[in-house]
Amino acid sequence: MLRENKTLINSLFASALLWATPLVADTATPFTPFTASYEIDWDGSISLSGSTTRKLQKSESGEWLFESKASAMFASIYESSKFTLENAKLKPLNYSFKRSVLGKKRKAEVHFDWQNQLVTNKVENKPWKMPITEGVQDKISYQLLLQQAVAKGDKEFQYSVADGGKLKEYNFIVDGKESIKAPIGEYEAIRVKRVRKEGSTRQTFIWFAPELNHQIIKLHQIEKKNKAYTLLLKELKK
Repeated sequence: MLRENKTLINSLFASALLWATPLVADTATPFTPFTASYEIDWDGSISLSGSTTRKLQKSESGEWLFESKASAMFASIYESSKFTLENAKLKPLNYSFKRSVLGKKRKAEVHFDWQNQLVTNKVENKPWKMPITEGVQDKISYQLLLQQAVAKGDKEFQYSVADGGKLKEYNFIVDGKESIKAPIGEYEAIRVKRVRKEGSTRQTFIWFAPELNHQIIKLHQIEKKNKAYTLLLKELKK
């Protein structure tokens, strides 16, 4: 049971951190600083609840910092992406990951060297390095681009992400519209589905609310049979 609980918590927070996406700004600048809070409920062999806080801010030097913090009983995860904008294009500089689950800790740092087109991961016991090309994102920076694309009215999305020593393609499609009730209120939302490999039992649906500047108002992910979690927006501050 202890191992199963740890697996559930890992899956819950890793996925929750992956999806709570920030605001799209006006046309003068691609992004607007914000703080967004979500509640998370896990439905499986055990019941868990927790919260996630996402924050986007810009430094005086012009660099951006996108942070996500999740916590629940016996677990916490922190992720951050430092990036810059060059000709309105997002270029990740450094990705950080820290996790503590049932006393077990793990951390990783991913550095993007655009001059030499290399990305290096300083992860415990398994460091890796690989070449990259223009447009490659880290494991959370691409979410900002997805948010923008949905706001533009695009219907299909594909992102190349440096993940685990490989370049992985993350694919999504618009899957319809739906009225969503969340702690922050009830809003019409655009439903986006992640496209996974044929035969995968995992499913991910994300709802973006146009009235909230296309903020994610809900996320629902099915990990496997009888195991799923839901994330709902409860507070949003500019």
